[in-house]
Amino acid sequence: MTSRAGRTLAILVSLVAAAGCTLVSPGPVADFDVMPVVLYAGEAVTLDASVASGDIVDYEWSLGSGVTESGREVVTAFAAPGVYVVELTVRDREGRTDTDVQELTVYVRSGTRLFSEDFSDGDAALGRWATDPTLVAEDESSIAHLSSENVGYCLYVHSSAERLHLRGAAVEVPPLRVGQRLTFSVRVMAAQSHAGYGFVIAPGRSRFSLPVTGLPYYVYSGTAGTSAMREPVASGDEIARPVAFKPSLYLWHRYDLAYSADGCALSVDGTVVFAGSVEADLSTGGTWWIVLGDESETEACKTYYDAVSVMVEE
Repeated sequence: MTSRAGRTLAILVSLVAAAGCTLVSPGPVADFDVMPVVLYAGEAVTLDASVASGDIVDYEWSLGSGVTESGREVVTAFAAPGVYVVELTVRDREGRTDTDVQELTVYVRSGTRLFSEDFSDGDAALGRWATDPTLVAEDESSIAHLSSENVGYCLYVHSSAERLHLRGAAVEVPPLRVGQRLTFSVRVMAAQSHAGYGFVIAPGRSRFSLPVTGLPYYVYSGTAGTSAMREPVASGDEIARPVAFKPSLYLWHRYDLAYSADGCALSVDGTVVFAGSVEADLSTGGTWWIVLGDESETEACKTYYDAVSVMVEE
């Protein structure tokens, strides 16, 4: 005996057949998982498309920078930190396709040194530290050798003109994950005391040329006899935050400027002398400039710089 539901289904099938139609199955749905959850440059990453659905016969991957792979599961590695766009395209037996796109952020391990400069190759080091020829002359800075200071080679800024003298080097900064910070370190010896003299440590500028954009930076002003952290803001202005430290003449001090999502901190010779906020986004990384020199715009400057480094720490 045929049930009412069975008779109804039979009628529907007959009607579909009479109309010359066939039942259409759903197409494939692309999807994939990424393992581990936190990715680091140079370390194995598994891309698993087992979660994709449908009668899939082909899996094609685009991993960015022209790199492609195939297969339901791919084990790969991203050589450099950064943000990568990964695409998975699946195809079923009927030739239908679907694509899933995900952005993957690749970090570096805490303890990674991104940049180091000790000027040990003498005059050749100047070629790695660019300057803006519209502001300064090349001969207003040089590489000095201070054997009596047990330092060796260092950058010596000795501008005699009433203008800026800045030198900068670019560093590729990776994205920072939660809990990481970026620390810029440099040793500085001031050798000038007159009013109008001042020196600047400006790591993390988003561009070398002025106006300043990027992370808060340190300035010592001989005119005021004070130090300050200057915070660039969205309007294009700067806010000067006093720092309770005054450098001694002819004495090396180590400055560590640390930046994270929680804010910035300045340490001198291992002691924290300032803590403040950061408006710049550190989550995606990019090219940043380390700028050193005189930014007083009034008189001559004489300052030595050595042992520059950039570290990702935690």
